Amino acid sequence: MHTKKIALALAGITLTACGHRHHDEPEIINERPSYLGTISAKTYDGVSDDLLTGGLGVNGLMAAAPAYADPLNPTPAELRRNAIWANYRAIQDISPAAGFSRLYGPNVDAAGVPTTGDGKVAGSEFIAYTDDGSGNQNVTLMVQIPASFDVNNPCIITGTSSGSRGVYGAIGTSGEWGLKNKCAVAYSDKGSGTGLYTFDDDSVNLQNGVRATRAAAGKNSNFTPTISDADRAAFAASKPGRVAFKHAHRNRIRKRTGASSRCRRSSSRSTCSTSSTRCTPGTIPTTWCASRRPTPSRSAPASPMAPPPPCWPPSRIPRA
Repeated sequence: MHTKKIALALAGITLTACGHRHHDEPEIINERPSYLGTISAKTYDGVSDDLLTGGLGVNGLMAAAPAYADPLNPTPAELRRNAIWANYRAIQDISPAAGFSRLYGPNVDAAGVPTTGDGKVAGSEFIAYTDDGSGNQNVTLMVQIPASFDVNNPCIITGTSSGSRGVYGAIGTSGEWGLKNKCAVAYSDKGSGTGLYTFDDDSVNLQNGVRATRAAAGKNSNFTPTISDADRAAFAASKPGRVAFKHAHRNRIRKRTGASSRCRRSSSRSTCSTSSTRCTPGTIPTTWCASRRPTPSRSAPASPMAPPPPCWPPSRIPRA
């Protein structure tokens, strides 16, 4: 029960750090936030499975991808293990020649000394969605608390995933450092994690990675696009094999920047626009874009640019 209270507090801290609370609101410790969904909890013994390496250990991380017992029906534990394997290798160079397992890696302790162990970390893991009740946001939060966590000298490390990575995206960086140093680690996929939707069979990812139909998943879907059954069927028939990823639908990812949600983005900062143009979240008014449109290269043949639409989508926002 004590550990679960810590997990709830950490989850609240993670969202507070993202700007959910206003500065003038009193902070309430250990009270479950209203936006936090059902919490799944799992304890790992550090032998058969663990927090840091998914039960693979340092040698397993360097080996080939673990096989699924039934590739067509992978279990949640298998999906978690392979997600950790893939994210570790995506962020770190796992070649021994580069220093993995000798200079850095799960088996190298907090002092930088390689050990004879496999780097597995025992402890508890808590995962939940944060959402407004619609099931359309479903930002994934995870807290890992190592068995070595010292309640008398507590520390929390944040591990926000980069890009489109799922909630285990920072496991090999922030996660490894935090767990080695006996800290709890609070992760987030920031609402842009790997939510894969397939049009052919109308299926989605659940929170644990398992596939399910859109209807069966309901609000437990990591990502479900807004599309009617008729439109989905027509699109799948005309363009078979197509998929949609959550991060590509960035109109679902809102940035809190103050009173106004009509913001423009530059390469260095985000500032609010004074334009009265109403744009969907994630876009900016073309009244601002028009003055920032890129000019053709002198070495390239000049070609007229089509006039911009009422609002520029994120993929076409010019960078300074």
